[in-house]
Amino acid sequence: MFEKVQTRKVYMEIVEQIQNLIKEGKLKSGDKLPPERILAEKLGVSRPPLREAISALEILGIIESRGGKGNFIKNTFNSTSYAQRLKELEKEESPFELLEARKVVETEIAGLAAEKASSEDIKEIEEALNRMKNALNDTPRAMEFDRQFHVAIAKAAHNSILFQMMNFLADGLKESLWVNIKEKSWALPGHPQKYLEEHTNLLEAIKNGDKKLARRTMYSHLADVEVDLLEE
Repeated sequence: MFEKVQTRKVYMEIVEQIQNLIKEGKLKSGDKLPPERILAEKLGVSRPPLREAISALEILGIIESRGGKGNFIKNTFNSTSYAQRLKELEKEESPFELLEARKVVETEIAGLAAEKASSEDIKEIEEALNRMKNALNDTPRAMEFDRQFHVAIAKAAHNSILFQMMNFLADGLKESLWVNIKEKSWALPGHPQKYLEEHTNLLEAIKNGDKKLARRTMYSHLADVEVDLLEE
């Protein structure tokens, strides 16, 4: 008689509202959505879940982003794989909740890595950074090496529980919602070079055994990423 209570992600509620507006004919193919800041106000939500919803709608093929011109309704659920893709998206982690957790966990991981990292650990972190540097013009590869860089730092912290936590968080960086949002950030002029510089500074803090600086640099880097993901 009773069903399990489930917490619905805010961005999926926004997706459902856009779906309903299309089904009711209030939004049609070719219609332009309001700018994100205005749309967030109309929906009564903050911009992070709205950005996640926009990403989900793009993945589902419902809207498309037209290079700086805005987001436009693309089609009306004609794809045979639509229901399956929607179900998969509902299982994914919220990109901004993922970042929130990373700021908590990875900040301390960086401090421990500065304290405990061996020469082999440093070498592994450096290799991931160099691979990222050599792939700056290939966004998917650069993002994967970015992920490997952060996992290597977690390994250097020599705490098995934190390493398991980092692996869980790193799995979220492979999910389509995160990839869709982050790829846009990587595509903005100067962002790849900025991320490379922030990673280089983080590596130097760890190599020098400076725990406070490593924590501060990691937090600052992840906070910058969060701001960048909301950039229009």
